[in-house]
Amino acid sequence: MKKARTEAGFTLVEMLVALLLFAILSAIATALTVGSTRGFAAADGALGRIASIETARAVLAADLGQALPRPSRTGDGKLLRAFTLTPYGFAMVRGGLPGALPNAEKIAWGFADGRLLRQIFPAIDGAPPGLATVMLNDVRGASFRVAGDSGWQTVWAPGRPEQLPRAVEITLWMTDGTATRLAFEVAA
Repeated sequence: MKKARTEAGFTLVEMLVALLLFAILSAIATALTVGSTRGFAAADGALGRIASIETARAVLAADLGQALPRPSRTGDGKLLRAFTLTPYGFAMVRGGLPGALPNAEKIAWGFADGRLLRQIFPAIDGAPPGLATVMLNDVRGASFRVAGDSGWQTVWAPGRPEQLPRAVEITLWMTDGTATRLAFEVAA
């Protein structure tokens, strides 16, 4: 005589099938979570870079929009043009806010060590530049051009030392492979 089964339960095969289904659903949920996290991190990084570029663009626009046709002098008295262009950046004198001191200051923008930098000179004449402020990181390379009477050029040698270019163009090549072109009108 056979005994009737009185206890309800799961067989080993049923338990293994349930565990397999749970493992498959867990793997799918984990993949979706990892993908979403990576997507959010990439978007956050891209937005951060855009914000940094926009900050640098705004400061550059303000500096170049307040350019003054004022030559400066080096520490040994040598006359410098109102706008000096080098392969790695430029230096110029800009006006300040009305009623604020100083009402003019000498600044320099340049590319060095993978960064776009801005420097303020403690004095317009005879002073070396102050400490550099990092305006943008992760820059692989940069080029600077100015627009003058003969179009865009990489050398600025005007006939008069107080003459300013009409516009400045900066192209930045970022370490992620993207390029950004910034162009600004210079105050006259």
